[in-house]
This record gives sequence, structure tokens and C-alpha cells, in this order.
Amino acid sequence: MTSRIEDFAGRAAILAIFSALMVLETGTIGGIFNARESLEGWSLILISRIAALIFMAMSLFFTLVRLPAKASAPGLAPRIVSIAGTFVMSLLIVLPVGTVPTEVRLFGTAMIVVGTILSAYCLLWLGRSFSVMATARKLVIAGPYSIVRHPLYVAEAITMSGVIIANWSISSVAVGACWFMLQFRRAVNEERVLRAAFPEYQEYERRVPMLLPFRVVKAAR
Repeated sequence: MTSRIEDFAGRAAILAIFSALMVLETGTIGGIFNARESLEGWSLILISRIAALIFMAMSLFFTLVRLPAKASAPGLAPRIVSIAGTFVMSLLIVLPVGTVPTEVRLFGTAMIVVGTILSAYCLLWLGRSFSVMATARKLVIAGPYSIVRHPLYVAEAITMSGVIIANWSISSVAVGACWFMLQFRRAVNEERVLRAAFPEYQEYERRVPMLLPFRVVKAAR
């Protein structure tokens, strides 16, 4: 009963937070469109924000229809890491960011677009197993999950690298470094839960790299 209540509370919190973020993102998209005549590279920036909005909507949907949890990481620390890893980059909204040349900013924005599209693709494969917390629902090993064990984090790393480049400053680099460390910790926490919940995970772990597809690169050569 306690786990069901916790799962319901976590789902409600995520739905509320992502709904609020979607409202803010919609307002941002409207502002970009209205300022298009004075904003260089506005079309690429607009695409990046629309892609982010679509990813948020997908996250909301899969949170709403997600499968029951088979196991979750015990203790408070994994939950703090998951929440911080999800939202720490939002600090750049209030922290000072640098000014970069237009070409650099657009390059970073292009990385954001690519990373967000890849994130949406990975999320489609993850489907009803999606969870912000370190939770085991159903083991997904097909599609991008046959290349690396955490393709969604890899795709998000491309996005966040683009954010850091487009907002280059000490603040963005510091927050980005925290994000990378938190995401790696999240991956480790998730692997512990999946290893305990699914006996076949050890074989999957043996065959498929964690984050970098070294075996795929080597085979391609």
C-alpha cells in the first residue's frame, strides 16, 4: 500500500511540474515567434523550443500511463539525485549567462534540436517504463537500448551540451558539470534496481555498453 501511495504521489508531482513547464514553454514559443524579425536564427530557436515542448508532452503522457513499479531504489538519496538531475539545468533561468557569437549560439541551438529529437526517439522506445525516479517497470533492450544501456541520458547529454555552449559562462559550465555528475549517478542507481528486479539484466549488461557504444564503433571499423 505504501509503495502504491508513493507511486501515485510521485506521478502527481511530476504531472504538475511538467504541466507548469509546458505552460511556460508555450509562452516562450509565442515570444520567440513575436520577436522573429529582430531575433537572428529565430527559426532554429523556435524549432528547439517546439521540440522541447513535444518531449515534455511525451513525458507527461508516459508518466500518466506508466506500468506499475516492480522495484524502486531505497532511501532518500536516489530520489534527491533523480529530482536534481531532472531540474538542475533550470537554474540557468535565474543565473547569469554569457554572451557568445551568433554562430556559436546557433551551433549550440542545433545541438539542442538534435539532442531533443533523439531524446524523444529514445522515450518512444522506453514507453510505459519511463520514470523520473530509479524504478524498475519493464526491461527495455531493443532499439537504441540495444546500442547503449542508457541512450536517453546520452541524448540528453547532447542537448545539455548545446545549452552550455549557447549560454557559455562560468555559471552554465558549473551547472552543466553538476548535471553530468547527477545523471551518471542516476544511471548507476537505476542499474542497481534493474539488476535486482530482472535476472536477465546481467546478460544484457554484459553485451551492451553503459553509455558509449565502443563495441558498435569497433564493429563498424
